[in-house]
Amino acid sequence: MLANDEAVGSFIGGTVFQAFLSATNYHRWHSPVAGTIERAFLIEGTYYSEADSMGSDASQPIHSQGYLAHVATRAVYLIRADNPTIGLVAFIAIGMSEVSSCLIHPEIVPGHHVAKGDEIGNFQFGGSSHCLVFGPGVIADFAVTAVPQPQNPKPPLLLVRSHLATVATGAATQISTAKS
Repeated sequence: MLANDEAVGSFIGGTVFQAFLSATNYHRWHSPVAGTIERAFLIEGTYYSEADSMGSDASQPIHSQGYLAHVATRAVYLIRADNPTIGLVAFIAIGMSEVSSCLIHPEIVPGHHVAKGDEIGNFQFGGSSHCLVFGPGVIADFAVTAVPQPQNPKPPLLLVRSHLATVATGAATQISTAKS
């Protein structure tokens, strides 16, 4: 997912949150935390790739999200959160199916400070996915609406800046969605 970035060790034993973004939803990315950009980079990858293990239904690339997080074109942001309990967070925007246009905003460079909710980049088209990666012990729990609901044919959308997770301390610190 992180293309062997030097920060990989910070996330071993941590938590990955991955979500799908429909082609008809909002396609801009927002910082999930307030913090300082350590790195932001693009990784070139596959186009229209799907995991063979998910079957032959080519109309269901959503089933290949975990696989695509490792092989598809993606933008990786490493953000050092202002809250030391959160520490380093990775936000990964993943192009799915026809998406290979991951655009990092030009001001997003090492040392740039972002507020929670600041726009940091965007896709130009199509359905896509994203991951938030946290170090071990950072997340106490996720909001009910953030938990997969395969039994619900129309699960609720998790809107930008809505509650996603709670940090694993006594404080009521919340992490917001990076996109809806």
